[in-house]
This record gives sequence, C-alpha cells and structure tokens, in this order.
Amino acid sequence: MAWACATDPLKFRISNDAEVEPISGKPFSSKALRECYARGAERFGWAQRPLSPRQMRDGAGFLVGWGMGTATFPALMFEGTARAMVRADGRGVMETGAHDMGQGAWTALAQIAADALGLDLDRVEFRAGASNLPDAGIAGGSAHTATAGLAVHNAGAAVIARLANLATRDDRSPLFGAGNAGVIARDGRLFRRDDDTRSESYADILARAGFAEIDATGIGAADPAAQAEYAMHAHGAVFAEVKVDPDLGQVRVTRMVGAFAAGRIINPKLVRSQLLGGMIWGVSFALHEEAGLDRRSGRVMNANLAEYHMPVNADVLSLEALTVEEYDPHVNALGIKGVGEIGITGSAGAVANAVWHATGIRVRRFPIRIEDLMSPAWH
Repeated sequence: MAWACATDPLKFRISNDAEVEPISGKPFSSKALRECYARGAERFGWAQRPLSPRQMRDGAGFLVGWGMGTATFPALMFEGTARAMVRADGRGVMETGAHDMGQGAWTALAQIAADALGLDLDRVEFRAGASNLPDAGIAGGSAHTATAGLAVHNAGAAVIARLANLATRDDRSPLFGAGNAGVIARDGRLFRRDDDTRSESYADILARAGFAEIDATGIGAADPAAQAEYAMHAHGAVFAEVKVDPDLGQVRVTRMVGAFAAGRIINPKLVRSQLLGGMIWGVSFALHEEAGLDRRSGRVMNANLAEYHMPVNADVLSLEALTVEEYDPHVNALGIKGVGEIGITGSAGAVANAVWHATGIRVRRFPIRIEDLMSPAWH
C-alpha cells in the first residue's frame, strides 16, 4: 500500500497508526508504537532509504534493501499462585511452581519476590520448578512473568500485611496504632509512612509474637473489568537490511534493529536476550524454516536439525534490540507485558520488505526461496 501511494513505508504506517484497537474499538491500555518507530528508525538510519527498489548496492555489487515491519502481541495473562514466608531470622522464602526453559523466569520472579518482601535479593530463597509447589500457570503466550510475577507480588503483599497486623496491634511495637496501610516494607523492616524514624525489623516482630515464621498466598490473574475496557498489547518496530547476490539470488540479513515497548521491564538483560531471540526467529521464519510433510503418511520429513533449516551465527550478522519506556496502569498491578514473542512478529515482514526493496520482487510466502527471486524481472 505504501508503494502504491508512493509513500515511505514508515511515514505510511505513522499516518495510519490506530488510536484504538481496530477490531474491538477499545482504547489501548498503553501504546508507545510511535516512539518505537522513531527510536528504531533513528538508530537504523532509515531516513537515508531511497523510495524505489533496486537503488542500492554494496562494494561487492550485491543488491541492498531496507525493509521494516510492525510488531504487536497481546498482553495475555493466565492464572497462577504463589506462597510467601517471612522467617524469624528476617529472611524470606517465595514458592511458586514456575518452570524456566531458559528465558530467565526464575531470575525475574526472584527479583519481584525480593521487591514484594522488602528484602535484598540475597536474603530471599526462591523455590520453583517442582510440582508440589503452588501452580504458577503455564510458561507460554508471553504471559509467564505477568502471571506468576503478579502471584508472587500479591503473596509478598499478603505476608507483609500479616506481619504489619502483628506489629500495629502490639502496644510494645513502635508501629503500634499505625494500621496495616500505615506502614511500608523496606530492607527487612516495617516503617511508619508518616514517621520514617519509627520502624521495626521483621525478626523482632516475629520474635515478640513467638512465631518461627509467617506465611500467606497470592494469586495472579487478569482483571476482567480492565480487559473489558482496554485493548492490551505490546508493540514494536523492526528494521532490516538484506543483501542479495544478483547472480545467485542468495539472501543474507546483514543488519536488524528492533525497538519495543512492553510495559515495565523487570530485568533489561533478560528482556534484551528474549527480544534478540525473537528477531532471530523472525529471520528464520522469513528465510530458513519450513516443515516438509509426506502427503501419504502425514509424517514430518525433516524432523531433525540436520535437515530442518535454522539460522546460525553467520546468518544474523548484526542485531540490536532497543526498549522504549512505557507505563501501563491497566494491564496488571505490575505494569508488565510479555516479551517472549513480540520480537518475532515484525521481523519476518521486515525481511520480506527488505528483499522487495533490494530486488523489486514481492514474495508473499515464507520461507523466501532463491527460485522465488529468479523471475524474468530479476535482471
């Protein structure tokens, strides 16, 4: 459509950016897509892109093309449970049956646990990965951190409320009379909101009450009222450069920049890793991956890593993932959206658009093959 209107693809997208979700008509709970466009385009150098295809070549004579894609993924939540404990020695325990497939969930959830309990991370024992622990929900749909994280957050808040109740009802405590809402948890102590000089350690509160530990549970789930009112999505923009051999039709993605807005970021290093992984998956989607089925038996014919093509380091020469700050007060109490799959959704389209810009040939199926580019218009 942008080409038919003789308009730059980025300008075309910005001109047609939806202020509400087109399908439902709901306002977005938050949407920083325009900021993603701006950050990604600036970093990539998009302003230097010629409008027409087949206008750029590198020093080796390869055709060079620049393309972009818009990324979006729903901010899903399932349901999970967690149990929090504060012990007489002032240390904390958080339990939830979360599973970590390498995405870093146990690190992010432990960070949320420490924050919820008002303790340093090294004073919290985080237990996960066993079926006898509270069910944290599934790790899928880019929803795990939001779901299990909210359960962990609520469990921590609940156990701190129990601890505050012990202190504020005890006339021997410097917190007496403050009420549960009148205290905050920090550094293993409860402080009066109206007088920071009056505080008491968790250990002292439990010792005076004669408790070895105190515990509470929390549930993480979507808010039906908020979901009924708002459309909830993570957004992003991906910019890709490809080089195409004019004689052989071989395509290489030489550079990608993605900018993503996904609510509150718990751990920037883990998020960057997830986003880069998603972008690699997008490259793989565009150029490499295809399952071949035997039409007689229905069996997958290339069900192994020797024959099922996936990218290697040589296929992803330069990747950069940027995060755009975004505050979302509606998606959940933590403001978290998922990042597991958002990196994929704009990347395959960005590569395909870059292939068109390099060659002038529009391929409308994945993976893009050499034979797709060997048309009479090629030369």
